[in-house]
Amino acid sequence: MMAMGNQSSNQEIIADINITPLTDVMLVLLVIFMVTATFFVTEPAMQVELPPAVTSQPEVRQQGEITVIVNEAGRLFVNDQPTAPEDLTQALMDAARATPADPKVVVIRGDSEAAYGQIIWIMDSARLVGLRNISLATQPPKEVKPG
Repeated sequence: MMAMGNQSSNQEIIADINITPLTDVMLVLLVIFMVTATFFVTEPAMQVELPPAVTSQPEVRQQGEITVIVNEAGRLFVNDQPTAPEDLTQALMDAARATPADPKVVVIRGDSEAAYGQIIWIMDSARLVGLRNISLATQPPKEVKPG
């Protein structure tokens, strides 16, 4: 009988919160967030609807590539950095200096609704900086399913 009395007096309510499972869950969520965040970084900063072209080839990033993105509203990004239209020439110059690889290629990713004159202006700005290799990004045409 005495032993039973000892057992009941040793059982105390534990009021402490065990944070180990919480920490484990938070670390798993952090790892998942870090892994998925890398997928978002590889995409361009601004999504544009590229114009279709029958001769379009899959996009392969090159070493000396300088990307200029222009959306239908005319907003510009040079190497994923927002750029004001009046600062485009300077931004292209800075990007050319920061790109060690040769030859340097300017890839213009213009939205299919972007103004034609703005695309020509971007090409002219690249030539003023001395960047002669210019490429226009396109996408394969969407296939129309019969029926």
